[in-house]
Amino acid sequence: MGKRTPSKAFLEASARWRAHLAEYREKHPNMSLKQQMKGAKKTYKKSKTQPISIRTSRYSVHVRPRTRKTNKKQTKRHKKRGSKNKSFFGF
Repeated sequence: MGKRTPSKAFLEASARWRAHLAEYREKHPNMSLKQQMKGAKKTYKKSKTQPISIRTSRYSVHVRPRTRKTNKKQTKRHKKRGSKNKSFFGF
């Protein structure tokens, strides 16, 4: 089995992160690498993912990224009450 090759989008995303980290490191030279990475993580903004298009000779498919649902207020569910007068065998 051969190794899997990373996708183009993955490689672009990692390149954007490395560029952001390099820029952050230039602005903060007195920090350790660990501190620089933590600080860069807080300021890094991920780009919105674009829909993925897959085309073959028969089909054309567009896969959209998942969107987060708004937090809806959940209703409380009450426990069902069982009959108190049942005996051990349910008679």
